[in-house]
Amino acid sequence: MKGKLKTLLKETVSECFEEGLLQETPLPDFVIEVPSDPKHGHFATNLALTLASSQRRAPREIGKIIASCLKGHENFLERTEVAGPGFINFTISSQAWHEVLSSIVRLRDGYGKSDMGNGEKMVVEFVSANPTGPLHLGHGRGAAVGDTLCRVFSFCGYEVVREFYVNDAGQQIRLLGESIFSRVKQMTDPGHPFPESGYQGDYVLDLARAISQENDLGAMPAEEAIMLCARRGKEIMLAEIKQVLSQFGVTFDVWSMESDLYSSGSLQKALDSLMERGELYENDEALWIRTTDFGDDKDRVIRKKDGQFTYFASDISYHLEKRRRGFSRAINIWGADHHGYVPRVKAALMANGFAENWLSVLLIQLVKLWKKGQEIKMSKRAGNFVTLQELIEEVGVDAVRFVFLTKHHDTTLDFNIDLVKEQNSDNPVYYVQYAHARLCSVFRKAAEEGIFLPEEPDGLLDLLQLEEELTLIRILSEFPSLLEDISRNLEPHRLTYYLTELAASFHRYFNLGTKIPECRIVTVDRSLSQARLFLAEAVRIVIANGLRLLGTSAPERM
Repeated sequence: MKGKLKTLLKETVSECFEEGLLQETPLPDFVIEVPSDPKHGHFATNLALTLASSQRRAPREIGKIIASCLKGHENFLERTEVAGPGFINFTISSQAWHEVLSSIVRLRDGYGKSDMGNGEKMVVEFVSANPTGPLHLGHGRGAAVGDTLCRVFSFCGYEVVREFYVNDAGQQIRLLGESIFSRVKQMTDPGHPFPESGYQGDYVLDLARAISQENDLGAMPAEEAIMLCARRGKEIMLAEIKQVLSQFGVTFDVWSMESDLYSSGSLQKALDSLMERGELYENDEALWIRTTDFGDDKDRVIRKKDGQFTYFASDISYHLEKRRRGFSRAINIWGADHHGYVPRVKAALMANGFAENWLSVLLIQLVKLWKKGQEIKMSKRAGNFVTLQELIEEVGVDAVRFVFLTKHHDTTLDFNIDLVKEQNSDNPVYYVQYAHARLCSVFRKAAEEGIFLPEEPDGLLDLLQLEEELTLIRILSEFPSLLEDISRNLEPHRLTYYLTELAASFHRYFNLGTKIPECRIVTVDRSLSQARLFLAEAVRIVIANGLRLLGTSAPERM
């Protein structure tokens, strides 16, 4: 409904420009909100106020011009008025609200879909954990954010590729091999030294046992054994990462390997391109890129004195490869510790001729885990963090995915294990899923009494007069524009906010019927029951669609 109203306002202002009623200027950003006082209508906009400075006229005068020029809204707007300093208030017609319900029930799983993306090809890279250890909670939060964004993007008409980038060519893989080999040696020689910065945790010992059973490491030269441990350790950890992500409901279209950038020559091609542009120079026996020309605080090394390339070099090559594959936009989801890395990557891409907004980066803040009032900091298997697998086993996939999206990604998240195990309204995922299950129980009860959804609801929907019913319809109408906003602003957490609001509104409506019999969904009045069932079906559909986009289930019984 907001989207339809916004389109109407834009068309009206454009006509005002053409007719000379307003001076033609760029249309500023304006908002459409729900007034706090229902007496002011269903929606209000600040459009006239935003135009005041460019028009050099009073906002109320501008508002009256816009209101008087609204056309083609006879069955949409019941009343329009200019109020206060220049807000325009709108009351939507009953027919328009009824069309929302009919549209939801007709479109069902497709309600909320749009062609906003117009098939634009984009790549979303997320998780991208080093294959040197288990996935931790930060990886899990990034997985929930990235996967939900991809689901919403696809729903809004974008062509989305999900990608996982594997850092498998750096020193960390060598260190994994040394750590595993040391654990193998310690099986027979407990005093064998362990690398100073080696990987801790029981998983390294598990890898040592598995690899030593496959190979006679004692018969190999140490260096050969370390390289074998590194290769097999990476393969085993990567397989585990894929398995845990699959259990979490997250799959990827592409697994890009850093090592392929070297073997395919892509990295050298990237350096050649930068050299041709004059963006590289040598200093102190190292190769540097002029990122300061594009906003970075200092130039960066891409090849060290010893001839080894930095991660930055392969990252530049990797992003050039993304553009070569035809993506008009890229989104990376990284841990918060990469904050300082963002401007240098963008600077390097701009040095290669990329538009500044080609790459968007979301930084995922930490997850703090709480149980019995205490923060949990250690995991025996990982050594120094709780794994995503452990949390899934403790509370289930639905709870983890939903709670990971209950706050904006750049805010630290407190995950209360005890809370999400409770079956009450304080548990956010239970609260929303229970609304869906409760709706399903309403239809079972109606069927027992021989009452079913009407095939043609025309006329019946006029019976929906309760304020709680009109509130539900208004919230339902916002679902399509919400998804477009999420796509524009990269804020998937807003979907959990929305579903919580919708569930709360439905629970209030349902509970009203427990206090006042005539307000029940299934009543002695058959026609009224059918009208309310139609509304209930629309609510059920939208909750199910929202939960599906979050990657969580919509149970019919709880």
